[in-house]
Amino acid sequence: MQELKSEDRTTRYHLYYIILCILVRCSYPGSDTNSMSKYEHQIFISYRRSDQDWVRWTRDNLGRALTSLLRVRLGHVSVFIDEAIETGASWPNHLALNLSRSKLMVAILSRDYFESDWCRLELALMHHREKTSSLRTAANPFGLIIPIVIDDGECFPPEIRAMQSQAMHDFANPFIRIDSPKQEALAEILRVQVCPPIENALSRVPDYDPDWEKIAHEQFEECFRIQIGKQTSVPSLKLPKQPS
Repeated sequence: MQELKSEDRTTRYHLYYIILCILVRCSYPGSDTNSMSKYEHQIFISYRRSDQDWVRWTRDNLGRALTSLLRVRLGHVSVFIDEAIETGASWPNHLALNLSRSKLMVAILSRDYFESDWCRLELALMHHREKTSSLRTAANPFGLIIPIVIDDGECFPPEIRAMQSQAMHDFANPFIRIDSPKQEALAEILRVQVCPPIENALSRVPDYDPDWEKIAHEQFEECFRIQIGKQTSVPSLKLPKQPS
């Protein structure tokens, strides 16, 4: 048989690859690229960005450990953590886009969390997604919100109290050193108590719905408009006229 030319071999391998991709897609309907490829992150961490110390704790003590622990189970994991401090917020569209493109939410709950309009809105939008996707029902008890409680818990809204949460009050200290035994204990709780429900929830996420992004943009822009309306006007820099 005449040896195939290099170009013919390349063409044939390309055709084999295309056929293989079609077979894989047919075998796993849930991995349809039109529905799942719109997601950009596996996890959106919702927390009160009250100061740089809590931003650092969420990013380094919790987010970094969670990402590494999940990578062993799931491979590449994208965790979105917004690090902008709430100071009147110029980032509504940024938040809306990343929340709507995340598969689930890990919410770091405290009394201060519910004092933030932005945090309440993030939580409400993911809860709305659960409801419209018929999740967290008697027939389908799984949800898309993984609550971690670092303070109180008794004064939370009834919808949140009804969710199974992980108490982590003992680690609600933004000055825990990364190389400390306390951090090691925090990571072990994440590994044993938090990673399994996250893995379970990720296996059950609904197909991406573009309406989520539209609703999120509308709600965040409205929240931003209200925040701006609450701000006091800046005094004029003009000196008052002196009497002649």
